[in-house]
Amino acid sequence: MNFYSILLSAKYWLKEWGWGMVAAFSSYALLLSAQPPYHTPESAYVFLLPSLIWFSFKPKISKVLVCYTLAGFVYYICLIGWIRHITFGGMLMASLLLSLYTIPWFLTAKYFLFLGVSRSFGKRCLYLLFLPCLWVTIEWLRSQFTLGFPWCPLSITQWERPMILQSSAWVGAWGVSFFLVFFNLCIGSYVHHLLVRRRDAQAPSFFNVCPDFYLGIGLFCLMVTPFLLEMYRVDPKEEISKVRVGVCQPYLQDKWVQGNASLHKDKLSGQTKLLSSMSPDFVVWPEASTPYALNLDSNWVKELVEETNTTLLLGAVVKEDFYSYNTVAKVSPKHGIDPLWYAKRKLVPFGEYIPFPFNFFSALTRFVGPVGNFTSGDTFCPISLSLPNGKNLKIGPLICYEDIFPSLARDAAISETDLLFVTTNDAWFGEEGCAEQHAAHSVLRAVETGLPVLRCGNAGWSGWIDHLGRKRDVLRDEHGSIYFEGAGVIELQIQRRAVTFYSSTGDFFPIACLVCFIFLILVISWKRKLPSEV
Repeated sequence: MNFYSILLSAKYWLKEWGWGMVAAFSSYALLLSAQPPYHTPESAYVFLLPSLIWFSFKPKISKVLVCYTLAGFVYYICLIGWIRHITFGGMLMASLLLSLYTIPWFLTAKYFLFLGVSRSFGKRCLYLLFLPCLWVTIEWLRSQFTLGFPWCPLSITQWERPMILQSSAWVGAWGVSFFLVFFNLCIGSYVHHLLVRRRDAQAPSFFNVCPDFYLGIGLFCLMVTPFLLEMYRVDPKEEISKVRVGVCQPYLQDKWVQGNASLHKDKLSGQTKLLSSMSPDFVVWPEASTPYALNLDSNWVKELVEETNTTLLLGAVVKEDFYSYNTVAKVSPKHGIDPLWYAKRKLVPFGEYIPFPFNFFSALTRFVGPVGNFTSGDTFCPISLSLPNGKNLKIGPLICYEDIFPSLARDAAISETDLLFVTTNDAWFGEEGCAEQHAAHSVLRAVETGLPVLRCGNAGWSGWIDHLGRKRDVLRDEHGSIYFEGAGVIELQIQRRAVTFYSSTGDFFPIACLVCFIFLILVISWKRKLPSEV
């Protein structure tokens, strides 16, 4: 093959696939830049724009399928590539599975979008509602199955912008995802208006105004209004209590390797003794921090608590007969280990157990990391702490990635807890963004439930988040990094507030989006016969 043949082949490829690949990878690149640990959440307001522009040229649906499958796969590899530290094959499988969830949205957007952008404003509104409803439905469905992994939904991009998150107290974080897709579509319609509709209009003076743009701005103003009102809200009857918490961040690794157990016990003991000298109300340890099962190796913990005269709230494995539980337990100077502990309800598939029917395929173990054999808890069990000032604190524990599931945090809210406590071990995944992505979910849970969130990570992102989703105190080293071995005392503010609307009603909004999507597709199909050529 000579140079000219190669050049012609390249030109042909660019003509057939170039713009599609540019559009798909641009949209996903903008979305990636908006996700933690990156700090450009505003990219989420325009991430769909390259795709909407390409769709306006009516590409073949087969090209859309290929471009967005490939771009989505690369996007998730970049987003959750830290899983490779446990299992490279599992990371590839998870990336492919997650990328398939978004394909239906892009295919549907391509199929329907050009039918609406040139229509009247009233008809365009159907499409402005239709596609956000589908996006929310897909995100919600992603959390419903055994392998459901609702990691980093679109709403997570705004975790450092609490002003835009306050609607979550009413409709959950799903409402933020709806708004972002809606705003993207409004911007896309405005660009189409400037380049196409205004040029083709018979009455240019009237068409100088694009109501879609102002509709997007109006919804934005509606989204930020609750935050502004909260800033000026003063309730003299609202009691605010301050609680001092000692947080241990020991950065334990390979704690089951022979010889590491005594080293890790020394780390935890040393940090706890240091914190006890600062007079905290209680001390917290991260998930599964004790080298062995707490109930089978408890003497050193009891002796430590008695020596420091400090109540300890810790993540630990508990073994009973043939069952192992990942738990949060309380150990107090007077009563020792509390027999009522919280057992993790959402176990990690292929990490803490092999789900059905995959447990019949032993070859799958080659694609996953070290698999535990844990039993899940079946009920929510709050933990009560008596503070030195005589008050009682009711804590709702969440272990590991349980805070990515809104329903588990709602259980704590409707049980009238004062505080959510997330204990986790993200040290498995290095220092590539997992801790920040995980903490971002805690921000959403704080706003949804109206409860402050206390986090204790083994390797990073330990601190607390207030009920408005603001990061109030985060443990950092002298270089500003969250990834370090250390400890500190933080002071939380506990406000006894009414249960949020979302906590009491649940996921009515995504279900309403599903119903609305089905209704709108019927209306659109009835109003206009769909073209046979796509």
